[in-house]
Amino acid sequence: MLASQLQKIFPKINEEIISEALKLSSQNVKKTKDLLTRLTENTTNLRQQHHLMLLFKRFGNILEKATILQTWKNHKQIFADTELKLIEACATSNLNELKEENEIKISRKMCLHILWNILKYPKYIKYRQINEQALYNYLFQKCHTLSANLEKIFVDIKIWLQVIEFKKGNDGNWYYQYNKIQLLHLWKCYQSAINLQKMYFCVFTLLLIKQMI
Repeated sequence: MLASQLQKIFPKINEEIISEALKLSSQNVKKTKDLLTRLTENTTNLRQQHHLMLLFKRFGNILEKATILQTWKNHKQIFADTELKLIEACATSNLNELKEENEIKISRKMCLHILWNILKYPKYIKYRQINEQALYNYLFQKCHTLSANLEKIFVDIKIWLQVIEFKKGNDGNWYYQYNKIQLLHLWKCYQSAINLQKMYFCVFTLLLIKQMI
């Protein structure tokens, strides 16, 4: 019944395509109409309808429909060329996500390492002092291995150092600013960071910074 109603609204769209659109949109009428409208506006024959629908099915869960359509237009509605370009776009998208995950992973691990050393050895002065150049060199090696953004991570780490009560000295290095370790504060930071999922690590950092203001 629904398919026949949509057929009346979109007479230029093949019945089989309408059924596929309904399935792709999980029987959601609004989403199906939106999809069929895009098909109507961007195809001129049944072959193109099938091809564009196939692209939506293959890439719709990874890329925005607008991106798929623009790529389709850029390649003059040629299926093979459009598909190849969309595959490249997906690969780039996955790579960017991987890089972002690696950046969070490196930042999080370094912050936990610094916190744990202070908590485990509260009387050891060396764990309250961080040589900025040594820190940079260490991060450089990690970022090079994982193809992560070094400068972004370095900035994030320096923000974290301020959150856990480090201050930058006149020599450019970082020093824990209290003679007596603030164990409760550092332990809360450590527990919160280690229990949080990676995707929430940056949000947690921002919340801590907000508390400092």
